[in-house]
Amino acid sequence: MKLDYLDGFDYEAVHARAKYVLENTKRLKPAAEKECLDWFEKNCAASKKTIDAAKSLIPSGVQHNLANNYPFALNCVKGEGAYLYDIDGNRYVDFIGAGGPSILGNNDPDVRAAIEDCLSKTGYLTGLYHENEYKVAQKVKEFFPSVDKFRMLGSGTEACMFAIRAARAFTGKLNIVKLKGNFHGNSDQLIYDMRYCGSMNSFAVGVPDENFKYVSAVMVNDLNELEQRFIDNEKKGGTACFIMEGMGQDSGVLPTTREYHKGVRKLCDKYGVVLIYDEVVTGFRLALGGAQEFFDTRADITIFGKIIGGGLAGAGGIGGNEDVMSVLTAGVSHVAGKKIVIGGTLSANPLTCAAAYATLCKLQREDVPNKLNAAGKTFAQKLTDLANKYDLPAIISSTGSVMQIDVTGMKHVATFPEYTPEQQAEKRKFATARMTDFAMALAANGVLTAGGNKTFLSYPSLELLDQVLPIYEKVFSMYE
Repeated sequence: MKLDYLDGFDYEAVHARAKYVLENTKRLKPAAEKECLDWFEKNCAASKKTIDAAKSLIPSGVQHNLANNYPFALNCVKGEGAYLYDIDGNRYVDFIGAGGPSILGNNDPDVRAAIEDCLSKTGYLTGLYHENEYKVAQKVKEFFPSVDKFRMLGSGTEACMFAIRAARAFTGKLNIVKLKGNFHGNSDQLIYDMRYCGSMNSFAVGVPDENFKYVSAVMVNDLNELEQRFIDNEKKGGTACFIMEGMGQDSGVLPTTREYHKGVRKLCDKYGVVLIYDEVVTGFRLALGGAQEFFDTRADITIFGKIIGGGLAGAGGIGGNEDVMSVLTAGVSHVAGKKIVIGGTLSANPLTCAAAYATLCKLQREDVPNKLNAAGKTFAQKLTDLANKYDLPAIISSTGSVMQIDVTGMKHVATFPEYTPEQQAEKRKFATARMTDFAMALAANGVLTAGGNKTFLSYPSLELLDQVLPIYEKVFSMYE
């Protein structure tokens, strides 16, 4: 089957390709697999030794869920521009991007200068207000017309927790509806039905089922199912909010359509539901105004994550219209029964706000999102040509600068009702192993990707894309 270029927002085409890939998944040639494993043993001995030692104190020795961990994790000692360097001296092209926030690359000089200036003048933590908080909020409001007020927080997970709390406080309703497979951090309620469609509470070990009493999930792009859920919830206290990833599950592996975004807005207005866009990945990357700018729609509450700080730790936030944001309070000035409690010691700390303002200014000044989006499309088209050259079944799509280079179709398994539960489990197990192999082969040849399929382009990586193509060609040629 000849592969055509896939627009990351063309759900039907992506879904059809996924079925073909699931039914025709290839695997590495035994000799190629051995070559990659041997490379790690020979060239990454110090990583292996230090990771083994870490296991004595750190569960599994690994704390980063997007890292390449097969055949073992890599000990990274330096990030610079588009590259990561391990303890053994190996250099890798960084397409992990820490899961998306390193949009300006690693250790960007402008962001670093802002941090150094803040350290010398303000310090790293005061616990009091400082001017950069206001300047960051100004930029967010400038880019996102739906945001009248903005509150800096420590992470996207925190922002999602506070967003659903604010929605309930504002509406007086109980139920939360999300998209199947969407990830909104690790809070107890939103961990329901994440990672892949129909997972329900399988990733919620340690969370009582009672926590999901008012949480449900619907399939992406099905407006009829969403409206029926709103109708059903009217009998159970109403729907407080609908929360969705800006471009669909797992950074667009199951993409949302333009029509869906428009329809969701209308349904939320019709039933008095607060619409929450989780723009942890899409905000400032898909466009300066995120998915809302791209799809020409608006959210009532917008979730911001680590990208707002250019990758510096402790970055996240919540923004929204004046009415919804009125239920938030400042610090300890809580009015019993009137406002929700929100805050954190490290929220809006001086370093993160300095990094955030420098990041947002540079993204705007150098038109970074548009440059990245154009490059993502061209790169995906060239990779598709290479996959065709080696007759490799793959889902290769670009959603702006977030790409899916998927040789397994694993995240789509549950979307095909013709597979029995037993078949789904079997296909998911096989596909997961093949996804791991693909990530290993790329890493052994100098490219690191996020979770084996997601590929986040960064600004400095634009100069490397043509140099990276031969690496992908070599890896594609390894399949039988």
